[in-house]
Amino acid sequence: MTDEYLNALKAGEKEYRARVSAGENPYPEALDDILPDCGSMPHRNLGIMEIPACLIAGTKTRARQNSFAPDFMPLLEADTEFAAKWSSLYNAQITEGFSDPVKVYEYLHRFYVQEGNKRVSVSRYLDMPSISAEVMRIMPDEETLAAHPEYAEFMRFYDAAPVYDIECSWAGAYSEIAEILGKDLNHAWPEDTVKSLRSAYWLFTQALDSLAGKLPQLPPGDAFMVYLRIYAKDALRHQPEKVIEKRLLRIKKELLTESNRDRVALVEEAEDALNAGSIVSKAGHLVKGPDSLIGRVIPAVTYSVRNPLKAAFIYEDSIGRSAATADHEKGRLRLEKAYGGMVETRCFEDCADPERFDAAVTEAAKWGADAVFTTSPSLINDTLRAAIRYGDIRFLNCSVNLAHQAVRTYYARLYEAKFLAGIVAGAASAADGTHAIGYCSDAPVYGTIACINAFAAGAAMTDPQVKIYLDWASRRDADWWWEMLDRGIHVLSAVDSLHSADGSDAYGVCHVERCEPGKGNDLSGTCRIRNLAAPIYKWGRLYEIIVRTMIDGSYSAHLVDRKDQATNYWWGMISGVADIELAEDLPPSTKRLAGILRQDIIDGRLDPFGGELVSQNGIIRKENDEPLTSRDIIMMDWLCGNVIGEIPAIDALTDEARMTVRFSGVESTKK
Repeated sequence: MTDEYLNALKAGEKEYRARVSAGENPYPEALDDILPDCGSMPHRNLGIMEIPACLIAGTKTRARQNSFAPDFMPLLEADTEFAAKWSSLYNAQITEGFSDPVKVYEYLHRFYVQEGNKRVSVSRYLDMPSISAEVMRIMPDEETLAAHPEYAEFMRFYDAAPVYDIECSWAGAYSEIAEILGKDLNHAWPEDTVKSLRSAYWLFTQALDSLAGKLPQLPPGDAFMVYLRIYAKDALRHQPEKVIEKRLLRIKKELLTESNRDRVALVEEAEDALNAGSIVSKAGHLVKGPDSLIGRVIPAVTYSVRNPLKAAFIYEDSIGRSAATADHEKGRLRLEKAYGGMVETRCFEDCADPERFDAAVTEAAKWGADAVFTTSPSLINDTLRAAIRYGDIRFLNCSVNLAHQAVRTYYARLYEAKFLAGIVAGAASAADGTHAIGYCSDAPVYGTIACINAFAAGAAMTDPQVKIYLDWASRRDADWWWEMLDRGIHVLSAVDSLHSADGSDAYGVCHVERCEPGKGNDLSGTCRIRNLAAPIYKWGRLYEIIVRTMIDGSYSAHLVDRKDQATNYWWGMISGVADIELAEDLPPSTKRLAGILRQDIIDGRLDPFGGELVSQNGIIRKENDEPLTSRDIIMMDWLCGNVIGEIPAIDALTDEARMTVRFSGVESTKK
């Protein structure tokens, strides 16, 4: 028996007493208690490997359970045979190392020791980061995997890249790791990549431990995910621990935001942003800018025609090829015009490739950009990396429900306008007697499902028998236009942009009839399209408001209640950021109804999601229930009962769409 055993025993007794005082189990967990029938469950032998010591949670059986505290420090007296064997193993380890692997069972990313408990105890005492083990995985049943989607994804990750060390707490993280590293979860990764990943993660956790107490508490795997997003280019290269520590301190705010489950705070009306940092004078007037209290604390730059505010716009696609990009370009031009030379802008097209994006940001920084707007959710990680690098430039990304301190996000609350579009479409479907509307959505990202459901609710108000046939433009091999027409559906809800990418009139709500070739007004000339209504984004209005806060000095004011929340502008019709255009030749009754309801939404008298809500699977909200919160609306992953269709899984989408959905997709697409 060595003095080391006495030290380990003291540590074990201390842990034991602490657990008892806290009313917790003072011994390691026993897998047989967690899974009494684990012997009959499917097993998979993973072979011999190095396993992280920190993931060893307990013992397989109760036989040796009472010999250890939960941290595997010994509890038996120093004069026992157990103590002698422990000391012998200790001496063996420090002279030549353990010769045989321990045997463990793995269940839900935790290891339970069947043989080798004392070796685990010695390794824990010596602070060994890992131990050689023969691993037998117990395969969870489908119900358990449904309750633990992050583990279901981990099993796919492990098959591609056998690294046990990285444990992430949310579904989608492992797919994102693969995406960042240019891999996927369907094919085995090269051995060199796996080794580099394992080594990079170990160095990262060492730096994380060195900064204990200086950073927000966050599971190491989740913190590593944040680190990867920002430093993807060289994250797998060997970096000195001090370099990693400096980087971690630089992204402290991002880690803080990630640690908060309610990470995103919505600024839901433009007035909230314009009034941030303002004070009210005795006369009751708002005082902003350099003369206000916030202006004295955070001095505003004086912008003028000679010293304009410079805003760069970075587009994922080209203006001529993408309707969405064309809409943002229209907004950029309106922004310049609105400020009469006080605001100068530049745009950079086709920046989906990270290298082109970085080149655009570098050029914008040299130009002297005060703000950079990136107009696609899929650009968020590139934007985040740039924001960390250029801390004196304000970065904003067009997305909703993404949480980053260094990047503010913005989006239009289009579901209000889609509700009105549904009113018009329902009247048209009732008039033609089909009671059917075809609806093409783009990709299942946050906010999109709310648009579909608001449209369906509006359509049901004017046609109670209506069915909404849903399809997705981002679906692989999608041919939704002709498929809808082949079904005999004539009322269609197409893309939400007046800038049709194919040059046709197929946008908004339209009535479509096939005709003789050459006599139609679609691109093929075989369809006659009559436009009825078009929900529209007014990005220019949004850019005007945000830039105004930069000019008057209120942008830097803290708009949210907590410092661990990110700022997300989410503005709708009341702010003039979304609206609907109605065709001149609409029936007067339909136009009048849509106009009345539009004003009711703006005035706050009408909630498109008020009243009873019935999904495809049953009642979501009863008539007198509390209204849906903004968070409920943004994160909708259910479809109204009158919608025929489904939310597609990510694997059913095009490669381009999968990238966007990976960052900003509703949860059901990521499972």
